Amino acid sequence: MEEKRIRPHHALCAQFFMGKGYSPQFVEHMYRTLEELGQEGSKVVLTDGCDHICKACPNNWDGVCETDDKVRAIDGRALEAMGLKYGDAVQWRELCCLAKENVIDPGKLKEVCGNCEWMDICLARS
Repeated sequence: MEEKRIRPHHALCAQFFMGKGYSPQFVEHMYRTLEELGQEGSKVVLTDGCDHICKACPNNWDGVCETDDKVRAIDGRALEAMGLKYGDAVQWRELCCLAKENVIDPGKLKEVCGNCEWMDICLARS
């Protein structure tokens, strides 16, 4: 199974995703990606730029996020909270467990995710 490049904060987004998104194409791509990542043994490599999930995002401008500064800050805080670094290769399920144990369960979503536009969805479901 091919390793997918994933931004660290997407381990948080994945746990609250409920079919809302930037566009119908993005939502469809997100569902497909989460299904692939959910397969036994699925590995990811943590990246500091647009990733596999970002491929269908309308904010992805030729491999650069339109809100790159904001997203990089969220990624950095997520990495720090989970004790990981860019380039780490981990099992997807392990990454999601680390996100849950170190960010979601201790109530650090607002601290890590800052001014993310999807925050209300995550807080309502956490």
